[in-house]
Amino acid sequence: MGQEPDAAEQLRVVEEAPALGKAANAGERVLGGVSVAALFAGLAGAAASEIPLLLGCVVLAVALALVLGWRWFHLRAPSRRPHSKVEEGIFLFAPVTLALPGVKLLWDNPADLEASAAAAAVPTVVLACYLVLRWRR
Repeated sequence: MGQEPDAAEQLRVVEEAPALGKAANAGERVLGGVSVAALFAGLAGAAASEIPLLLGCVVLAVALALVLGWRWFHLRAPSRRPHSKVEEGIFLFAPVTLALPGVKLLWDNPADLEASAAAAAVPTVVLACYLVLRWRR
């Protein structure tokens, strides 16, 4: 077995380790805000209009890709801290909430703008909460 490193070597290794507290830059925060706004506008607009079933499926797929894309980004971004239990729970709830506006999209059941906005607000708020929790440091 090899020798244990001395204190100076151990300190050097610790100092060279990457920090896991890298904060989100301004571009990431702006892109997050644009993503949240686009998710709300897309889901509310599509749920309030009479769109064909295929287009409704595309809107839901794009919304799901947007939500999952942020998760993938945060998992793959270098120097980021691991997800907390709260962030995990909120994110697992995010794709489920897409069912609220999804019902109107998939069953060709357009609603008035207020009801569509309320249904679209739930997954939008969940995504916004997830992003804010990831950016809090």
